[in-house]
Amino acid sequence: MNRPIPRREQGAALINVLVLVGVLSALSTTLFDRMRLARHLDAARTLQDAARAGALAAETLLLARAAGPLPPAPLTLATPAGPATAALAPGGNCFNLNSVAMGLPGRTITRPLGVEQLARLLGLLEVPQDEARRIAAATADWIDVDSQPGPGGAEDPAYARAAVPYRTGATLLADVSEWRAVAGVTPAIYARARPHLCALPEAELSRPNINSLLPADAPVLAAIAGLDVATARAAITARPPGGWASASDFWGQPLLSGRSVAADVLRQPDTRDRFIAFRLAAGTGDLPFIETGLIAAGGPERPARLLVRRWGEAE
Repeated sequence: MNRPIPRREQGAALINVLVLVGVLSALSTTLFDRMRLARHLDAARTLQDAARAGALAAETLLLARAAGPLPPAPLTLATPAGPATAALAPGGNCFNLNSVAMGLPGRTITRPLGVEQLARLLGLLEVPQDEARRIAAATADWIDVDSQPGPGGAEDPAYARAAVPYRTGATLLADVSEWRAVAGVTPAIYARARPHLCALPEAELSRPNINSLLPADAPVLAAIAGLDVATARAAITARPPGGWASASDFWGQPLLSGRSVAADVLRQPDTRDRFIAFRLAAGTGDLPFIETGLIAAGGPERPARLLVRRWGEAE
């Protein structure tokens, strides 16, 4: 037999019931919110997977287009996952940071000419000469495999004294952003030099295409050829309508003829793009999928091939 609830306790029972109802309502709301979020995440993941598949499919189409002249405007590529937009640009009209070293991966040593050219580029960008030389030497020390610092350079002991100790890479830079870890590279210097730098997957001297260089690329040409920026800019704008047929024709133009130029430097300018940078945008709606990377341009005897793939916007 149930005991009747005294009148003085009926209010407390009602409060308990209301609290229980409130807790259950809050739990239900949270559960529904989580279910809704899960559905949105699943839909977004599905769209991203489809966009990624479209970007990968577009790569094949892009490699075929990379064999010819670079299109001046973005391309629209039809893929099984929908259209993708691709923009191509010269990928070697920059200073290759890895040119401060030479040799096979894992066996690199310092290349004095590359160090000299990097120091000259930094000097042209208004970095004090002593500081520019130290940074160039430290870049070579970062890449080479020995533990002996070059003049003004920095090896592992210099980085071991940092607040968060670290070591040199002892290998080629995979991305320009890694250069920020090199001794002497401040955020201001990095921001100033970044538009003119690249980290190509080879320990070779920079070989810009004199037929696709822009006036904005003049500091790179000036650093390589030992010119001032104004002369380099004038040499770029003096390009004939059909382009330079050979590097000899480029060096023979009135602005540059008669100069004493080292043999290695004479061979650096190229008349074609050896590397092509690309940016792919796939997907639709508010979830575009971005891919950037680098292509080795093809030729009569070999097809173009993908060298670098990065998901997301380039730095």
